[in-house]
Amino acid sequence: MRRSGLAARLLVLGIVAALVVAGIGGWWLRGNLHDVVTRSFEQRVLAQADRIAARIVVDADGHAQFDDPRAADEFTRIFSGWYWQVDGGPAPLRSRSLWDAGLDTTPAPEATGAALLRATGPRGESLLGLARPLSSTAPLVLRVFGPADDVDRERQRIDHVLAATLLALVGALALTTFVQVRLGLRPLARLRDAIAAIRDGSRERVGEGYGSDLDPLARELDDVLARSARVIARARGHAADLAHALKKPLAVLEADAGGPSDVAAPVVRAQTCDMVRLIDRHLARAGSGAGERRRLDVGERVAALVTLLAKLHEGRGLSWEDTTPSGLYWRGEPTDFEEMLGNLLDNAGKWARSRVTVRARGGPERLEIAIEDDGPGLDDDQLARIARRGTRFDERVEGSGLGLAITRDIAETYGGSLTFSRGAEGGLHVNLGLPA
Repeated sequence: MRRSGLAARLLVLGIVAALVVAGIGGWWLRGNLHDVVTRSFEQRVLAQADRIAARIVVDADGHAQFDDPRAADEFTRIFSGWYWQVDGGPAPLRSRSLWDAGLDTTPAPEATGAALLRATGPRGESLLGLARPLSSTAPLVLRVFGPADDVDRERQRIDHVLAATLLALVGALALTTFVQVRLGLRPLARLRDAIAAIRDGSRERVGEGYGSDLDPLARELDDVLARSARVIARARGHAADLAHALKKPLAVLEADAGGPSDVAAPVVRAQTCDMVRLIDRHLARAGSGAGERRRLDVGERVAALVTLLAKLHEGRGLSWEDTTPSGLYWRGEPTDFEEMLGNLLDNAGKWARSRVTVRARGGPERLEIAIEDDGPGLDDDQLARIARRGTRFDERVEGSGLGLAITRDIAETYGGSLTFSRGAEGGLHVNLGLPA
């Protein structure tokens, strides 16, 4: 069973359940039908015993006499299979059908547990009957027996009919189970085909339409595929960012390579250190947790980053206002959160004239962080181009033009968003939305 498929398991379990139910139900029905046949024969024997007892006269000395020995019935035909006998008197009294033979006086109880007794007739045939006292004043016992073959044949006929019926029922149940399994697992087969089509490149999403049980699984698979696609796109972006960031140091190295060694050496060392830092930074980003999620205290992380950025831009005399409430949490990689918020705060610190404001609010499903500065702001065309890789609107401000693009990449990896607009004081308003 461990190596069997789901369809085979369901089919085997369905057949086993059908066999168990049919076996238990058939055994119960067989017992009841056998009991009906036995009770019917028992009533017939009782009726015969009552009729015979009514025609037996017992005198004061305990002698029993049958008052109509010439009555023509099954008890007058020799070895008819129906016999009666009175025991306990001075002389035995028998039916004519016994001729000169006698009945076993110690018959065994019938196996069904009824009041009937089983005995052997004068010709070795199997008999069923009962014994009853004739008189309360004399130890006379009337024994009446009839042929057991009729009862046994009826029981066998019931067994044959039940066996054929139950086999047909089990076969029908097995066929029904097979059809149910095939029809029930068809949506699963379609889901498998959809996944195979994604692997082959003929489709991009699993989609829905597999039923209420499998549609949630299909949606989860689509989410996983979309997340994987974002991670791959992010990795490609990392490579492009690194290549773009290394262009300037390499150009400087190339320009200074032919100069005097005392001038070129410090430049080479400085540019080499810059490239090493860039490589380390992008390696750290490449290893950040696109799939690893931790529960982070947003207020604590924002406060730490604001403190750090305030020190970095201390010479500009900026006022940093953080109104993030306590009790906000986000599930994600700390490195990613610090990369996103650090880029946004650093960008605001570069362009702000006097103040940077950070606000955050959250709900059960989404976290929103807004960062606003009072700088010169951007026009509509610049707002449309601001998150493009390498876009810089003022070459006098230090930077590579990658920070906002990197932030958007990371946010989209988590299913979030990054939007830009004009602030209330004319500066840039950035809103970072992330799934909680």
